[in-house]
Amino acid sequence: MSFSSPPRKRVKLESPSPPPEIQDEDEDNCSICLQPFVDRTVIPTCSHEFCFDCLVVWTEQSRKCPLCAQTTGEYLIHRIRSRYDYQKHYLAPLSTPGLLPLRAAPQREPDVRRRRRRRERGRREQDEADKLERSIEKRRWIYEHGLYAKHVASNGYTKYRPYPTPAQFAASQEMVSKTIMFLRRELRVWDDLDVEFFMTFTISLMKSIDIRSESAVKLLAEFLDIDTGGRVMAEHFAHAEVYAYVRSPFKDLFVYDSVVQVRNNNPVHIFLSVLTTA
Repeated sequence: MSFSSPPRKRVKLESPSPPPEIQDEDEDNCSICLQPFVDRTVIPTCSHEFCFDCLVVWTEQSRKCPLCAQTTGEYLIHRIRSRYDYQKHYLAPLSTPGLLPLRAAPQREPDVRRRRRRRERGRREQDEADKLERSIEKRRWIYEHGLYAKHVASNGYTKYRPYPTPAQFAASQEMVSKTIMFLRRELRVWDDLDVEFFMTFTISLMKSIDIRSESAVKLLAEFLDIDTGGRVMAEHFAHAEVYAYVRSPFKDLFVYDSVVQVRNNNPVHIFLSVLTTA
């Protein structure tokens, strides 16, 4: 018995698609300068990407995307390190309601206007920096007073999830990126800590073992409780703060700060509370 080969399908060759390498090359170039991206910058309303400097110059004349003409919004996203680790560049208001075409823009804008725009951009960025510093001070106060994040049940209403296993955590780039963003701020609570080193160390630890385990807390205490020789800060960090944020549905740290509830875990405070309610 002999078997015949399956019939071959005809393939149209009239319109071949461009080679993959050409497509990739086009996708890595800015549509304004046609060069490789320098500080890849995203318009949040439409997700089109350009060089930072190219897009800033463009937005000084027009607040519409060069590709799709959608309104750009009030800020651009640049210095992108991960999905949740980036910087917002707020746009200064345009000086006139009627916008000149880009090609008709004057070569040099008056020094007064340029200085005003620079001040406005600097003020926005300073406001963001001040907001971050205030949030770090609040986090430091929470640790100093033993205030633990309250547990929230995992269900469809709260959108909180069960804490992931090390394997689940390692397999989820979204979860890792979200945790990195949280740790970069949280670890600034400790003044003399090498934040980038300890953040990398903590992420590696979370990919290997449960951060709430005895062995993990002991390793964390060597850095977080170095002044006292105990493990109070390490247990607070692992059992309450990291655990609560990783389980939460929030990706914006400031939104999380506004909704998280805390409880006093100080044994003396708990004892006094029991006496007053007895």
